[in-house]
Amino acid sequence: MINGITYILLATLFYTATPDIKENLYSWQLNFSSYEKCTTFFDQFGDKLLNGVMDHGKKKYGKDVGVEYMSCAMVRVDPQALINGFTEPEILGQKVVYQQ
Repeated sequence: MINGITYILLATLFYTATPDIKENLYSWQLNFSSYEKCTTFFDQFGDKLLNGVMDHGKKKYGKDVGVEYMSCAMVRVDPQALINGFTEPEILGQKVVYQQ
């Protein structure tokens, strides 16, 4: 796993039926070395990423979801915390790439 600082995509979802309830998804399988590489990736595959996030959200939470926003996030990663099941990174900064 990654040590230290990396860049990932972060999505904040809302439930279509109850938009005030939010969930965050983190793209651990997609890591980037800079904001620029992350935003370039989103520019190339944004439509597919948004559809994939909504499909994943529906499967994970069992309800229809929408994407409130998606960002490239600079995060600090603690590999041991991930191994122990703590999946929320320390977010050091974000650049929004999509907002509803």
